[in-house]
Amino acid sequence: MESPLHHAVRALTLAVLAVLLAVAPVLASATSHGTTSTGPRVAAAPALSAAKVVIVVGATHGSTSHYRDIADSAYAEAIKWSSNVVKVYSPNATWAAVKAAAAGASVLVYLGHGNGWPSPYTYDPNFTTKDGFGLNATAGNGDYNNVYYGEPSIATLGLAPNAVVLLNHLCYASGNSEDSSDPGYSVAAQRVDNYAAAFLKAGARAVIAEAHGSVNGMIRDLFTTDQTVLEAWRGQWGYNGNEMGFASGRSPGYTAFMDLESPSGGYYRSLVGNPNLRTRDVITPPAAPVSAPVQETVSRVSGSDRFATAAAISAGWAPGVPVVYVATGLNFPDALAGAAAAGALGAPILLVMTDSVPAATVVELQRLQPGKIVILGGTGAVSDNVVGTLSYYTTGGVFRQSGSDRFSTAAAISAASFAPGVPVAYVATGLNFPDALAGAAAAGALGVPILLTMTDSVPAATVVELQRLQPGKIVILGGPGAVSDDVVGVLSYYTSGGVFRLSGSDRYATAAAISAGWGPGVPVVYIATGLNFPDALAGAAAAGSLGAPLLLVTGTTVPPATAAELARLKPGRIVILGGPGAVSDAVFAALDAYFAR
Repeated sequence: MESPLHHAVRALTLAVLAVLLAVAPVLASATSHGTTSTGPRVAAAPALSAAKVVIVVGATHGSTSHYRDIADSAYAEAIKWSSNVVKVYSPNATWAAVKAAAAGASVLVYLGHGNGWPSPYTYDPNFTTKDGFGLNATAGNGDYNNVYYGEPSIATLGLAPNAVVLLNHLCYASGNSEDSSDPGYSVAAQRVDNYAAAFLKAGARAVIAEAHGSVNGMIRDLFTTDQTVLEAWRGQWGYNGNEMGFASGRSPGYTAFMDLESPSGGYYRSLVGNPNLRTRDVITPPAAPVSAPVQETVSRVSGSDRFATAAAISAGWAPGVPVVYVATGLNFPDALAGAAAAGALGAPILLVMTDSVPAATVVELQRLQPGKIVILGGTGAVSDNVVGTLSYYTTGGVFRQSGSDRFSTAAAISAASFAPGVPVAYVATGLNFPDALAGAAAAGALGVPILLTMTDSVPAATVVELQRLQPGKIVILGGPGAVSDDVVGVLSYYTSGGVFRLSGSDRYATAAAISAGWGPGVPVVYIATGLNFPDALAGAAAAGSLGAPLLLVTGTTVPPATAAELARLKPGRIVILGGPGAVSDAVFAALDAYFAR
């Protein structure tokens, strides 16, 4: 690790040399002529910033030496502008050394192994070893003794307010894959969003991943320009101009951007954070950190009807979303299966009539300017007339994902959205909505599909899709009255990891059982009525996008199972979906007791 004192001495030396160079012509002129020269003078070197730059090279096996060379190049750029540049390189880049160095860093550069999610490796709901650093297990023992430090560790780094993290030559961080295969937009977007999440919790306000290119230009621009970090990112030599953006699901209030290598793929550049953060505020941070927008502890998102409520929920997305899903607001199956896909992709769901597009939906589409629109369900649910109307609100086309019935439509949505080898597939009854409401949020948060079944038999379309998906395990949503034990037996043929059931004594307890997969201290919990489906159709996608659970209430009371789960979760805030006619003001007041104080 390089000493900051070393850089301070170097900075002082450079400053003294600059002064001597500036004074030399004057002294020479005075000696020769007895007067001061009026000719050009050498300008003094600019004062160096005190903003801390930390450059980390993790234990990366045979690539480590090459990464040290790249890091040295970044170091050479950084010391031009800062008097406080610290290097922590393998074989001495242990967690203790890196954490101590990173404290208070305004710019953190990391080169090394990336262990992101989704990936082919074992799923860990706590991301204990994922989305972070691959460092030395012990100091001084070579470049092969690595251990992964994931999100829980990264979140404790204690970076400076408005810090920028530069992830260079990693797998997964920019959405890319280890084997250079194209993961598809949905998986790439999840990887980008997941990898940034813990760094943003640690104090960063922008996380930039460059899988192939250099970060030297970004370091220079942070210290020498006054522009937004998004403008600086777009101004780098490797910018391709194939940009796609979406509201961050893991880090509410922030935005993610991916700059594809071509319009059809290649995920090697990304930025997640506050795109309006200015470079001057990175190296000269304010006294108080800039935080995500402060929101009410209990709030309500609603409109005059189910279509306007869906539009109000969608308002949480920024314009320019890659895709908007559209489903009928008159029935639940298509939108519930679509909510898992939309949540995984970080996309909103809007509702329409069978033969017309409500005004609230039109206004929201005009605001969103989606890259494309995907209709969920066949022409009996959303007519071709509606397709024609929707085509006016996107330049990328309108597409339909559908089948001959609700079961095959759910299978079609899954097939269009998820690659084989998903860690889990959720299965719910296609004959009622409550179990799948909470399940859709969970599936979206995990980036996995929901498929539908009959109570006592598994439809052929569901079987075919499970054979394609080859899920690590299958989770049934609801009790035997919704999905029988006979179905459990059939489903066991389509996974090697077992079939499990999440259920309770009623729809409220089942939603609480599904929510139990989240740990205490979640940022947000969504609440919807368990007596009707429209408000929660769009809300399930929003909850999935934010990685948040969805719980159910009656119109006028908070059921005991929901109350107990809220007390356990201790959420930072609660969002009610729908107006007082769906969830009363009395319930609103009662929910105030459960948020984290």
